[in-house]
Amino acid sequence: MPDPQAPPARVDRLIVHQFDPARSSPGGIDTCLRGMTRYLPEDAEVAVVGVDTGVGHPGRELGRWERHDLGEGRSFWFLPVAALDPAEGARRVPHAARLMAGLARYRSRVPQARVVQVHSLNSALGTRVLLRRPQAYFIHTQDHGLTGATSDSFWRFAADAYSALERRTVGAARDVVVFNEDYAGTVRGWNPRARFSPTWFDPALITNLPDAERDPHHVVWVGRMEVPKDPALAVSAFAALVEADPGSPWRLDLLGQGSLLEPVRQQVAALPAATAERITVAGRVAPPEVARRMGTAGVFLMTSHPGYEGYPRVLVEAMASGLPAVVTDGSDTGGLVVDGKTGYVTDRDPATIAARVREAAGLERSVVRDAVADLSAPVLIERIYSIPAA
Repeated sequence: MPDPQAPPARVDRLIVHQFDPARSSPGGIDTCLRGMTRYLPEDAEVAVVGVDTGVGHPGRELGRWERHDLGEGRSFWFLPVAALDPAEGARRVPHAARLMAGLARYRSRVPQARVVQVHSLNSALGTRVLLRRPQAYFIHTQDHGLTGATSDSFWRFAADAYSALERRTVGAARDVVVFNEDYAGTVRGWNPRARFSPTWFDPALITNLPDAERDPHHVVWVGRMEVPKDPALAVSAFAALVEADPGSPWRLDLLGQGSLLEPVRQQVAALPAATAERITVAGRVAPPEVARRMGTAGVFLMTSHPGYEGYPRVLVEAMASGLPAVVTDGSDTGGLVVDGKTGYVTDRDPATIAARVREAAGLERSVVRDAVADLSAPVLIERIYSIPAA
């Protein structure tokens, strides 16, 4: 008899990524998958092969299927095949390699799928060998985003090989979704099925308090604590802000996990006490708490290096929460930030960033929210699930 705790022999979509529905991880891919599994099409049978982060699901066993519902009454199947935490930035073996090893171990328990969805070249190459099913390939970065000097990917040491392999993988994919409009044009030359999608905000998580209940001097930075996001620059800019305007009650929350977490904490500790005490380096924070802090803050700060971001989801979420955004050149690839209206685009000089933060605190929040009103998760995710005809 079929196992009642296992999915059917065939599913519409099999998602393979280092994802754990029981615990969120920093980064846009995790948020993307939470949205896609929360707002499933009503008639879609979806299964996810992912990881166990070790927190949030007592009694879990690798290789045993689970049923999850992230809040909209639409459940999906989940199979943990490796024990790892995607938030761990320092690693000897790539997370995707450990995921593929787990998939190989439990491959006999994985159903056939109409399409296999992957979010990295590593996973695409592995699933092509292990599962031999049509692929939906999702690209979250810009051209050379994983091979540039500020990337934290292993592929930065093999840029030519990455480029050749990605072209071949994209060309063979059944569906290609690119979260960067400029790069989508390039990718479409490799596969005419490639399509651009902006990223989205989850309306179930957005908090919008009246302006009178917000703190205009509260600055929030959210992201992986890794080189491409440059959290150290956020700290330096905030120190410049306090030095320029010591009489105002400015404070900064840095939310996120990664290999730079402790170095950033040391950087904060080395600041003058009157500045350091205004900064909270919170580490890993669950999405509802991130949304709460965004909903009560005054300004969103983004300090990514140029060339990395695809279409920054966290910026969309911040603006949907009514936060004017101060972003460094190259961070806002979707062109959402308009100087003096929804925030400011700035160079990487801490003093300049500080000046823009002071100006952004006074911008009209309704204008900021309106700029991303069309980027709601239920609308955009429905489009993504509709794979174009071959």
